[in-house]
Amino acid sequence: MEPRPSIGELRSRTLRREPRIGTGWPVLDALTDGVPMARATMIRGPSEVRLQVLARLAAWAAGEGYPTVLASRRRTRDELWLAVGAGGLGLPPGALLETDTHDAWVDARLRVLDLRVLGGPDAPEQLDAALGVRMPSLLVVDDFPDPGADWPTTLGHRAGPLDGTGGFDPMEWPRTRGCALVLGAAGMDEFSDWVERGVLTLRLVPDPDLSRITISAYAGLRKGSRVVLLRDGFLEPPPPGARLVRRPGVANVWQDRSEAEIRSFATALGSEVLTQVWEDEDSAPPTEP
Repeated sequence: MEPRPSIGELRSRTLRREPRIGTGWPVLDALTDGVPMARATMIRGPSEVRLQVLARLAAWAAGEGYPTVLASRRRTRDELWLAVGAGGLGLPPGALLETDTHDAWVDARLRVLDLRVLGGPDAPEQLDAALGVRMPSLLVVDDFPDPGADWPTTLGHRAGPLDGTGGFDPMEWPRTRGCALVLGAAGMDEFSDWVERGVLTLRLVPDPDLSRITISAYAGLRKGSRVVLLRDGFLEPPPPGARLVRRPGVANVWQDRSEAEIRSFATALGSEVLTQVWEDEDSAPPTEP
């Protein structure tokens, strides 16, 4: 007879958490445990709030070395890059239009991200070509129901014979690609259908003055909800020492490194950490170990 697994083994395999990508926003991570790999996630809400969360997610995932693609037909590439730069800081999409204080710090990080940004009317064609070259670990597509973009057809084209029909299945597509798929949408059309199909679905409902936002997460039979107070639209960063949903041993480029982390990194390289103290222009720069 075929060997039977024990109930303990079944429980362990069923409850074992699948790999997930941290969102960079502690409230969202607490509700979802992060975005599941090889599965679809739907994020619904008003355009500005939704883009802030999507850009934060794209910036944070790419900051940990995940190859990431962010696509939108209704936003230009410039708008998306500004949203990613602001998202790394936890700010709303247009925040960097009002200040140049963070320019050098953000520029240094954008240069090292494994991130492709595709925007404008031809974004679907750009995405189709990009997926033909390399499949990302995280694909974020905003305004998914946009009839002018026809994102399902774009993604279905790359599905090929793997789904048997060449069409797009929101659960089968990411599973066969090993890619986390995050879709942004405005309205509540087919909301219950997405939940019933097992897609992690998030609702972002802001107050009229955008001072508070209600976040609801639906995953199968589970539902969680939090009301968050936003300080001038700022999404709070993970506090030091907090448990993060992230890649083990990877330092996110959006986080300042502590002295202990720098020393550990230097030790791993077989180097010493040096601190330079400059007293004035005429004196030699003494060096302290």
